[in-house]
Amino acid sequence: MSQVLSKLEVQHFIKRESNPNNHREFFIVLAEEGLAYQALIEESDEEFVEKHYTDIDLESLRNVLKTMKVNASISKSLK
Repeated sequence: MSQVLSKLEVQHFIKRESNPNNHREFFIVLAEEGLAYQALIEESDEEFVEKHYTDIDLESLRNVLKTMKVNASISKSLK
């Protein structure tokens, strides 16, 4: 785990910040590249939703949500 964190830190995806209440701990937060990647993902998600879901009526969206919940429940029960 520490190797992965170090690699992400070198690539400026994350940075470590000291916990002011406990100096033996630190927080991992997004750095420049991580924030840029997050913005890119959010933009891609919005474009996907706009492209694929804007023409669907509300009742159909509700049915999709119900189906997803049922599938999640089935997946959990199979584990």
